[in-house]
Parts: sequence; C-alpha cells; structure tokens
Amino acid sequence: MKKILVLGSEGFLGSVLVPYLLKQGHKIVGVDKCFFGRNNIKSKNFKFYKKEYDLLPKNFFVNFEYIIDLVNISNDPASELNAKFTNKTNYLNKLKLYSKIKNSNKLLRYIYMSSCSVYGNNKNLITEKTTPKPISLYSKLCLKYEKYIKEKNKIPYTIMRLGTLYGWSKRMRYDIAINKIIRDMLFLKKIEVLGGTQLRFFCYNGFACKIINQIIIENKNKTLNKVFNIGNFNTNIIQLTKKILKITKLKDVNIHHEKNTIDKRSYEVSVKSAKKFEKNKSLNNLTNKSILETFKKIKKDKTP
Repeated sequence: MKKILVLGSEGFLGSVLVPYLLKQGHKIVGVDKCFFGRNNIKSKNFKFYKKEYDLLPKNFFVNFEYIIDLVNISNDPASELNAKFTNKTNYLNKLKLYSKIKNSNKLLRYIYMSSCSVYGNNKNLITEKTTPKPISLYSKLCLKYEKYIKEKNKIPYTIMRLGTLYGWSKRMRYDIAINKIIRDMLFLKKIEVLGGTQLRFFCYNGFACKIINQIIIENKNKTLNKVFNIGNFNTNIIQLTKKILKITKLKDVNIHHEKNTIDKRSYEVSVKSAKKFEKNKSLNNLTNKSILETFKKIKKDKTP
C-alpha cells in the first residue's frame, strides 16, 4: 500500500483518479479548495482536507511516498480571465510547495500534470524532444514550472504532458472539446465547430489514471526525472466531430462550421510514449471504446 497525496483531488481528473487508485489498494490523502464541490466518496483509505495546499505546513508533506499535483487553472480562456490569480495558482504556489518537499526523505516521486499545449503551433510530428512554443498563459506557466523542477533537481519527478482530456467525471467539464461536442449533439442536436482544421492530441482521463498508477508501481528508473507526452489519438476538430457521430450513431445533428477562430494552437503528437504504457493493446480500440463510454455517461447527465 503506497501513501499518496493528490493535490486537486476533487477536480475533473482527480475525481476519476482517486477512485482508480483506491481500487489498486493505495492509501490516499486528497487536498482541494473545492471550487466545484466535494466529489469523491468517503473511504477508509481516503482522507480529505478542504484546504489551500500552499498554506499547509511543511510537516504535512513529510510522510508521503508519492505526490500527484493536478492543481492548475487549465482552460486557456479561463487562465486569461485573471492573470494574477492564474500566476499564483499555476506557478507561485507551486514554488512554495517545492520548497516544502525538496528535502523529504520518503518522497519517491513528484508527478506533475503539465500539458501538450506547451507546443503551441507546430507543423511537425511532436515528440518530447520538440522545442515547446507556448502561446497561452496556461501553457507558458506549465513550461516555466517544468523548467524550475528540472533546474532545481532536488526531488525525483515525472512530468506528464497530457493531451486535451475527455471522459466522464463526477466533477464534469463541458468546456473541453470531446465532452462539449457530445453534450451538444445529445441535448442541442447541433455542433458549432470553430476553425476546425487545428490539430489536437486527446487523452482519455481513464488512460491518464492508468499511466499514473503504472508510474507509481513499476520500476522507477523507467520514468524517473523524465517528461512524457500522454494521449491516445490525434485529429482535427472537423474529423473529430465526424468520428464521434460515427461511433455514437447519432442522427439528425446539425453541424455549424465557422471557419474563423481565435484559437491558434495546432499540434500533432507522437503516441510512442503512450504505447509504451499501453504495451500491446490497441490505442485505436481504447479511443473508440472510451468515446462511446463517455457518450453513454453524458446521455444520463441530469444537469448537462
């Protein structure tokens, strides 16, 4: 049984990750300010603190073997609404955290959830060796903190650059592409595609949880002090819409295509790293199955 701290335990990914890790037999402590409510159920192996994690004392962190940092204002437009607040949440508070855990003798891994949006706009197939070109405040701060972790090199770390997340969660988000498209198909019978040719790398939230668990339980040298691009497929928004319609077999959905968009991000990311974690299983099968599963869950949502 591993002793794991999940920062941002009640958010979109945290609300899926905590139950997943509990099923694997781990002991979890969650910390979250609960901007969007308390989402994880009570369990004898899950202890929760409704706190600002940067205000917790240094001795709070000393006994954890793994710290998973999910805390971010992670939507590009949302990050721009209050730049000062975003800078505090996504960067300055993390520096305080780092200073509190840098001398921990029990810490085996600090897992930081970054984003493939650090690549900005790139016409070439992206790998971890590709030079990032962040566009938004969110992606710039992700990269800035990544550099800080690497330069300080005081703690064992793994950085996960996630593709755009999707999937069902008790703390549901409909501001992210696949979830929003499915919701609008189901409840509005229409989809608004802005631009549409921009490429994106997508990551099923259940797949992200599986990889986090593998980092925790497998040979530490395999992922120690490394960066991984994590996701299960690439496509542009137009093709994504067609793919979802094909998988879900929904009919009579009106597609409105607005060619102009302010979103300048476009990138295609290699799935080589993801395949190492998925081993011999097909990422294409995972993609189709996860989109259909997300569709079925959203269909039952009473407050979409």
